[in-house]
Amino acid sequence: MNLEFFVHVSLVGILATYMLIVSALWADRYGLPRIDLPRGMTQLTFGDSFEGPAPYGWGIFIIMMNGIAFALLYATVFAQYLPGEPYIKGIIYAVILYFGAMFIFVPFFLKDGFFGLKGHKLGWITSLVLHLWYGLILGWLSPILPA
Repeated sequence: MNLEFFVHVSLVGILATYMLIVSALWADRYGLPRIDLPRGMTQLTFGDSFEGPAPYGWGIFIIMMNGIAFALLYATVFAQYLPGEPYIKGIIYAVILYFGAMFIFVPFFLKDGFFGLKGHKLGWITSLVLHLWYGLILGWLSPILPA
């Protein structure tokens, strides 16, 4: 993996994650529950202190770092083993991430139950749409490291 590959995949990860965050915040405009991912990640990571809630920007930063890390994982490890056209590979990868989030991250870290069913009953649909959007952009724009 050279520097150009790393930068390209990182920029795709930033773009895909940006679109994920914006779509989550605008979800109520297309009839789904709104999810404030940066606020949730800030609360999960930092919680409240004596000075009040942690800065919102840290939540965005942490989500962006996750998006870059998952993009690099896709481009270097997973994509070469997934079937189909690049955008199909990205969607399959997104579904894998979605189920990982719904079976591990949401119930055990967010304490929101499997598929987030302790929260809004349709929140799982918003999350699925967000993951698919991320995967579509990732598969469409990301290069893949050959085996």
